Amino acid sequence: MVRASGTAPRADDVRLGILYMIASVFLFSFQNAIGKWLAQTYPIPMLVFFRSAVALLPSYLLVARAGGVRVLRTNRLGAQFGRAAIWGGSNVASFFAFHLLPLADAIALTFAAPLFLTALSWPLLKERVSRERWIAVSVGFAGVLVMARPSEAGNWAGVVCALLCAACNAFGTLAVRGLTRTESTASIVFYTALFMTLGALPVLPFYWVTPGPLDLALFCSIGLIGGISQYWTTQALYYAPAAAVSPFNYMALIWGSVLGFLVWGEVPTAAVACGAVIVTLTGVYLLRHEAQRRVPRSRTRSAP
Repeated sequence: MVRASGTAPRADDVRLGILYMIASVFLFSFQNAIGKWLAQTYPIPMLVFFRSAVALLPSYLLVARAGGVRVLRTNRLGAQFGRAAIWGGSNVASFFAFHLLPLADAIALTFAAPLFLTALSWPLLKERVSRERWIAVSVGFAGVLVMARPSEAGNWAGVVCALLCAACNAFGTLAVRGLTRTESTASIVFYTALFMTLGALPVLPFYWVTPGPLDLALFCSIGLIGGISQYWTTQALYYAPAAAVSPFNYMALIWGSVLGFLVWGEVPTAAVACGAVIVTLTGVYLLRHEAQRRVPRSRTRSAP
């Protein structure tokens, strides 16, 4: 398949993809903590706008470095818009979840993404889902139900938002992996930031609250951190299959727990800790099962 102008042929490098994912998760954790802090004072639409608008700067620099405007030429503008819409929904849901729930609780619930990914395999990709995978999904959702008992600091609206974020992440993973087959990383990151900014702009005047200098710097940091981490996530999915890099998303629970405790004194409840273990183990099993399932196909294609 011919890739878009300005792109190079795919060269799988699983180790490099894993390093990109680890770095991305680290930055995303700080973005989530900053977003939770700002959401205590400012409306969520402001966070979404700054997250995407400020990210246009590193996105533009990335496009310039990759070869300029010609990198943005695409025959899949609709798919680019769809990916941006999914990512925008994920951002809105995540900011609400982090605002309404303790940081570690919200992060743990978003770990349901691999479960949604498996459940969506048949309706979206027409892939046959084995009995083992359905059992794993059922066990994983049991873990979600264990976690979905909000602590005193949270509520059911936060749980719903966290699960909606997980569903968007699952759709987004499928969209990114599909786009990287023909589109450059630079174009995906740029179009995502552009369409998200255009989508948030019309509602911004109704929710605008003028921030102070320090808060304005924090708003801008969300966009800068988000733009860089989104690029690294896209690079991770470019260099390696989702099944290889996605398990490293679970490191976010470590960073979220540390930041939640240091900033807000939050300690995960026993229910959240137990459910997080169930969902994490189930997610890792699903991802390893997917990787092993694809090995025979690769060997068959490479056979003379």
